[in-house]
This record gives sequence, structure tokens and C-alpha cells, in this order.
Amino acid sequence: MRAILNSQALLETIYLIAAMLFILSLKWLSSPASARRGVRAGEIGMLLAVVGTLLHHGIVDYTWIAIGLVFGTVIGVPLGFVQMTAVPQRTALSHAFGALCVTLVGAAEFYLRAPAVPKFMMAVLSLEIILGSLTLTGSLMAAGKLQEILPQRPITYKGQNLVNLSLLELPSSLQCCW
Repeated sequence: MRAILNSQALLETIYLIAAMLFILSLKWLSSPASARRGVRAGEIGMLLAVVGTLLHHGIVDYTWIAIGLVFGTVIGVPLGFVQMTAVPQRTALSHAFGALCVTLVGAAEFYLRAPAVPKFMMAVLSLEIILGSLTLTGSLMAAGKLQEILPQRPITYKGQNLVNLSLLELPSSLQCCW
């Protein structure tokens, strides 16, 4: 029975159905009349994606998965009990956690493959880490501004454009040192 559950074709079918449900979820969420159906499709799609991942033959030990499940529950349950007016801040925090995951996965993948990382993969991992880090900080800034923890006005100073231009030039001037 386990051989049937772990077959590659079954996993690919589960992932395909999950992807179709995610796409339908986005379509249905665009209208208030079908939003409940969209939420339900997204929930079922995520359940299928998680089950498909847990059935993957590469998983030998479920300890870290259980730890992640407990850790995510401890963080996620309190985030679910927010006032309606605080939903944008909560959404920004959720995006920040997702971006943190992307950044950490990219860094872990780099360390698993180092020192023989192919050039293309190095470029992809670099972009993943840079974009994940930028999204993390941007989402935390958005949550802070929406919660009014951070100042609402942009922080500017005299000579800011000159500093920004010099930072843009900095990577090309460091090429001599590599």
C-alpha cells in the first residue's frame, strides 16, 4: 500500500490538483459572491499540497516537520485572533514570515551545495535571498507603519540623493577587490 501512496504519478497528480485549486481560489476570491468558495478551494489545495509533501519518499524523519508544525501553530493561532481593523497589519506580518522562510530556504540550499554551486544556481539563490530579505524588511516596515509603531512620514535628510547614488555606484567599485 505504501508503494502505491509514494508513487511519483500520485504525487504529481496531487500537486496538479492543488495548483488548480489555488488558481481557482484566486479567481473566486476576486468576487464577494464566490469568496467563500475561493477560501474553501484554497484550504483544500493547501491540504493536498501538504499531504503530497508529507508522502514524498525523500522524507525519512518527521521530527523537524512536527517541530515546525508546533512552532507555526504557536505563532499562527494568536495571529488569527485580530480585530478586523488590524487585518492589514496581520497580512503584512504573514508576508514577512513567508519572506523569512524564502530567505532561510535559499541560504540553506546554498550551504547544502557549497562550495560547488553552479553559476546559474548561484544567481538564482542570490536573487532568492536578496528578494526574500527585501520583502521581509518591507513587510515589517509596512506592518510597523500600519500599526503606527513607525513614523508615518518618510525619513529624509539633506544630501539623501547623493548618498543613494553613491550606494548605487558602490558594487561596481568593489569589483576590483573580488
